[in-house]
Amino acid sequence: MSDLFGGKKEGRAMVGGPGRGLRFIFLLAILSGLMLFGGCKQQEAPKATPVALEPVVLCRGTNMHLPLLVAEQQGFFAEQELAVSIREFTVGRDALEAMLKGECDLATAAEPPVVEYASKRDDLRILCSLQSSDNLNRLVGRADRGIVTPLDLRGKRIGTVKGTAPHYFLELFLAKYGLTPKDADIVFMKSDGLLGALASGQIDAIAMTNNVIVQAQQALQANAVLLEAPGLYRNYVMLLSTTGLLAKRPKLAARFLRAVAQAEDLINQRPEAAEAVALASQKVAPAELKHLLAFYQYQLVLDHALLMGLEDTARWTRLQSGDSQRPISNFLNLMSVEPLRAVRPDGVRLEK
Repeated sequence: MSDLFGGKKEGRAMVGGPGRGLRFIFLLAILSGLMLFGGCKQQEAPKATPVALEPVVLCRGTNMHLPLLVAEQQGFFAEQELAVSIREFTVGRDALEAMLKGECDLATAAEPPVVEYASKRDDLRILCSLQSSDNLNRLVGRADRGIVTPLDLRGKRIGTVKGTAPHYFLELFLAKYGLTPKDADIVFMKSDGLLGALASGQIDAIAMTNNVIVQAQQALQANAVLLEAPGLYRNYVMLLSTTGLLAKRPKLAARFLRAVAQAEDLINQRPEAAEAVALASQKVAPAELKHLLAFYQYQLVLDHALLMGLEDTARWTRLQSGDSQRPISNFLNLMSVEPLRAVRPDGVRLEK
């Protein structure tokens, strides 16, 4: 023992004396034990269990809803523990019909189809307006058919989808320039046949929403003539559901809207970041994205402007049916305010 801990031994002397040698060995043993204990603790630490995302099916028109795209790409839906799958339709009317058939949980649509089904289904509910634009609906005409100005639409075959926002806009547009629907030849078609009919010359012009208008311009190139009237008609894109869904899954709508609210904040506060997200997704063309950022108002609301828009559309729909005595639905009773109030209290601007 004296040779091990003594101050001298043959060969090299122990540096620092016997006391420091003992402390060194003791500390080394403690450190080794701590490292071993720490390693065991790391190995024994339970792994975080992945959160199961609740599936949600949304039916929407192909007119790009930028907040929904941003919410998906930025993971805002996942943060709300939602796995959102989207079914696309060319027009909102078809999206709403799919939801009412039970094919999806939520849908987006504009005023005309909501007005149509408000009188048919007492379980339809309006959750909010997601976005609005006064230049969503436009026309594209063929220059080789002599269409240069709005007045050139007289006697021309104009394709659109009956009972939709583009149909409503078309009649407002004609009236703005002193024309009536009888002054033009309005051709009602299915949404998926409009582009082909315009490109082939079967019709002279189309009235549709932005997504189809951009495609028509690309198809016709220099032969395309764009006719628009910003401010003529403010079109609201509403988020819709049913009383059955709201009763069965009472927290779903608020969680969905919370994710959309995050996306709208990004769009309004950092539009360049939202633009980069949208372009990176490769789900929207640059030309369409430019329109979405320039002409849309992104705001979650239930207000009197939306209510008046629905009532104006209902009066037009009643004229279309020829039944001027048909009562107009009480759209205020269709508005379910609780989900929006939980997310954006200042977005609810109604008095019942």
